[in-house]
Amino acid sequence: MKRLVPIAAVLQGLTFAGSAGAQAPADYSAFPCLSYSLPCGKAATRKPLKKTLEGPLNGNAEKGKQIAFARNRGNCLACHVMPGGSQPGSRGPDLSHFGSSGRSEAEAYAMVYDMRTINPETLMPPIGTNDILTDQELRDVVAFLLSSK
Repeated sequence: MKRLVPIAAVLQGLTFAGSAGAQAPADYSAFPCLSYSLPCGKAATRKPLKKTLEGPLNGNAEKGKQIAFARNRGNCLACHVMPGGSQPGSRGPDLSHFGSSGRSEAEAYAMVYDMRTINPETLMPPIGTNDILTDQELRDVVAFLLSSK
């Protein structure tokens, strides 16, 4: 019987310790803000927005590569394997041969702008909808993707 009392006391202590207080909400203020048009914390995820490419793409693939690889800009390498990139992520699809997929400039633009319009379950951030990149930067990234064959 003496053995049961210490176990019961331990279990009671665990229960009490577990309910000592609710944890405070996580503070994400130290994470980088990728919006250049709104203050950090004010760029809420907006509803999916399908945007069509207006006019010719006129993107610069080399600039697009720099944007895609920059951790404080496009940060595409965090999730994707891309040609010339180091330490890629594996969460998103391999984009090494995206340019061979047969997608048009307009289709690729719409995918990068807001992939949720094509796949509502995507984990890809809505780059254009949330103003993470400017329209020209987005065009440059699309030009880089289309050049990856």
